[in-house]
Amino acid sequence: MTLMETIESVRQVEEAVICALLSSESAIWQVAPVLKPEMFSDPLFAFVYKAICSLNSRGEKADLVTTDIEMRCLDEKRWKEMNGIAIVNTAMTQIRHIGNLMQYTEEVKRQYMLRLLGALFTTLQAKANRFDSSYTALIEKAESSLMELRETCIVGKQVSRIGKTANEVLNMHRERLENGMDTMCIKTGLEEFDYVTGGLYNGELTVGAGRPGDGKTAIAMQIAMNVALSGKHVCFFSMEMTGLQTMNRLFAGFGGVDANRLRITGANPEDLLKMEKMAGEFQDLPLYFDYTPANTLENIRAQVMLQKKKGQCDLVVIDYLHLMERKGRAGETMDQLVGRNIEGAKQVAVDANCPVLVLSQMNRNSVQRVEKAYVPELHDLRDSGVIEQVADCVFFVHRPERYGIFKDETTGESLRGVGKLYILKTRNGSTGIARFRYNKSFTRITNYDNRMRYEEE
Repeated sequence: MTLMETIESVRQVEEAVICALLSSESAIWQVAPVLKPEMFSDPLFAFVYKAICSLNSRGEKADLVTTDIEMRCLDEKRWKEMNGIAIVNTAMTQIRHIGNLMQYTEEVKRQYMLRLLGALFTTLQAKANRFDSSYTALIEKAESSLMELRETCIVGKQVSRIGKTANEVLNMHRERLENGMDTMCIKTGLEEFDYVTGGLYNGELTVGAGRPGDGKTAIAMQIAMNVALSGKHVCFFSMEMTGLQTMNRLFAGFGGVDANRLRITGANPEDLLKMEKMAGEFQDLPLYFDYTPANTLENIRAQVMLQKKKGQCDLVVIDYLHLMERKGRAGETMDQLVGRNIEGAKQVAVDANCPVLVLSQMNRNSVQRVEKAYVPELHDLRDSGVIEQVADCVFFVHRPERYGIFKDETTGESLRGVGKLYILKTRNGSTGIARFRYNKSFTRITNYDNRMRYEEE
């Protein structure tokens, strides 16, 4: 391949990266940790990429219009010289998918590193040709320069001394002690669950599993409401319940509206008054709801990171894992697809530095466990053992009365309207059982000590 052919090939790859970034709002989160503007060989593409990164840093979405405006704001003279975003207008019409984005991104970086190496070796050769050069000095220069290049290759954070990490953690605990504020975790509002686990921790993935009808969505929604009512920002991604269905549940659970009447015959005048009052209280509630059937992890990640940039994401809830997009890679099994999605959810928790609660289905093993009162076990997680491995905390929703068990065999207490969360894995804490109470329509969850009448709605 001639030099001109190589240059054109590199330009095509760089153009493909820019077009992909302008076509998908989630693409920047894959590319940003790898590429810097100076890695583009074409300075015009580097300018476009700089504008995209600038928008992303403010939590704004990049498209043809917003990027063009940002370029003009960054450098109007340069924007005029290159005729704005017109450099990619033609190429944008040819984009069909962004499946190879990371390969293109790595190629841009590879070519950049090769250019740096070429420049370094050229400089060293010129110095080596000088009569008065010292070979030891040149070797030292080569070693230090190559070390700098190697550091440039590293994606993400570099390793650091354990002492630095110790001081960072110490400062967090000191702030927690002095201010009485825990910035490391969020309380769910379910007292027994918080007692056992401490709550939901930043950077950790919690998986809540249950059989259909056991109430995992109700638990997740209650936690989301409790956290939002405490003033924290919650991003709730549903692939099962629409906004209408969700609000009807909330009106029933928190507004005191009869759930069956609301669904079957509609609200009466008294119900409307309650719902109007609740709707007013919800105006400023920091709970953000998204209903997208078969949502992708990439889209969820993009929205989470945008909300995080705006300071509006303290907790992420995904309902639920097995309803996410099921289009796997060539030859990929369902186990591998689910495993990849759960690993991605964990990475979202780390990158956004907030707790992520993902709901999951169970297999049918527990319903055959008659001799053990149908109590769930870790291997009841459906489809993938990776879920158990990746999750920092795993709990199962269990309602004994669904299985004909109405009294606690130890205490003799009634189990009507009583549910249990079996916390079977906590990476940095203890396991145990957390009880809760629910009303008959299962639209309201309360702490176990709250003696809510089961018959009440």
